[in-house]
Amino acid sequence: MSKPDANGLSWSGIALLFLVNLIAASFLYSPGTTDVQHWQTWINSISKYGLIGAYAHSGDQYPPLAFVILSPISRCAHALGTTEFIVLKCSLLLFLLATSACFYWFTRNLILTAAFEFTLILNSVALGYIDIYFAPFLIAGLFQLRRGNLNRGVLLFTISCFIKWQPVIIAPFICSYVLSLAQGGPDTHCKPQMRILPFALATVAVALPIMTVFGAAVIHSLGRGMTDDPVLSGNALNLSWLHTWALHLAQPGTYGALKDGQVDIIESYTYEASIKLAEKILFYASYGGVFTVFARQKKTFERLIVYSVLGYMSYFIFNTGVHENHLFLVSCLAWILAFVDSGHLLRCINLSIAANVNLVLFYGLFGQPLPFRRVFAGIDVTVWFAFANICLFLGLLLHTFKADAVGFGFWQASRRRLRAAWPIWPGRQSQFRRLDN
Repeated sequence: MSKPDANGLSWSGIALLFLVNLIAASFLYSPGTTDVQHWQTWINSISKYGLIGAYAHSGDQYPPLAFVILSPISRCAHALGTTEFIVLKCSLLLFLLATSACFYWFTRNLILTAAFEFTLILNSVALGYIDIYFAPFLIAGLFQLRRGNLNRGVLLFTISCFIKWQPVIIAPFICSYVLSLAQGGPDTHCKPQMRILPFALATVAVALPIMTVFGAAVIHSLGRGMTDDPVLSGNALNLSWLHTWALHLAQPGTYGALKDGQVDIIESYTYEASIKLAEKILFYASYGGVFTVFARQKKTFERLIVYSVLGYMSYFIFNTGVHENHLFLVSCLAWILAFVDSGHLLRCINLSIAANVNLVLFYGLFGQPLPFRRVFAGIDVTVWFAFANICLFLGLLLHTFKADAVGFGFWQASRRRLRAAWPIWPGRQSQFRRLDN
């Protein structure tokens, strides 16, 4: 008897994917989080001010293509004689199906596709976040890079960045990978053109038209997305969530006491800006370290995805202003990694569980807080999961550095290369000698 082929069509694989799609469709009437009302406000604003006016009027942290995708919803609702809410949820389902179809197109693996889609249902159709809008472009862009189609890969990735800003966090890793592959092209006379062309096409085809149409509002939204979130942690289970918990315990008169033992968001007006400094330093240091290691490694697609996960996780774990749905991108990267090398499957499952548990603990399955206290052994269970997420990141970081033989010798060799590149004048040589010793 022949063994079933996971990479081919099989009745069991088709049935599994069909069941996952049914589960996704069953959440169409789920009310979702308060973000759903936020999207409906945008939709009404588009009807009132027009697309460009609504985007400028919103003053929000989102890039303009999110508004472009939302813009037909009101007209579709009127044409179909239904509510904007239903059309919005249908759009989320449609993009979920498009993301799964895209993943299957490149992997030809029904089981992985079904598992991948299942892990995205809660974030998209159930709770109503719009992260799913950028997912098919991100997936297609990364797989195009894997196939060596740098122009198409960068173009699709750029589109995903203009739907939501989170993919920008892994953009340095994408750029380093593309530049490395282009530099290694067989035709040495075309190296400069090969290195510049993907970014030039993305700029001309995506960035410049968007900037021309929407103007300075795009830059302002990016600036707000990078610096303007007022909270330490927006229900993201990370170091800032532990910091929030500690402030509730240490200074309840200033930051408020725990509510029935549960941690709650601390708004910015209750603390000085300097309270975020430690997290910011850890974020920039960890992200910079991960990117430095990647930049000095031989570029492979698997390594691109691994280090992109690490770079993004350093943002999620250590940065402030991170929200509960921001692990969505890691789920997408993790399942690509599981396809590239099945040895990463367990890490992929861990990351996907972390992403979905973060949503469930605050919003359940339908957008409402859990109907019971989250306290276990006298401590909010979210605190335990925040510790678990930090350990998950550190474990992946240490495993990756060990696999790539990154240790003290790596940094010592980097200092030697830096010393060789810099001019030596009296006093400088002794400083480097002390560093090497």
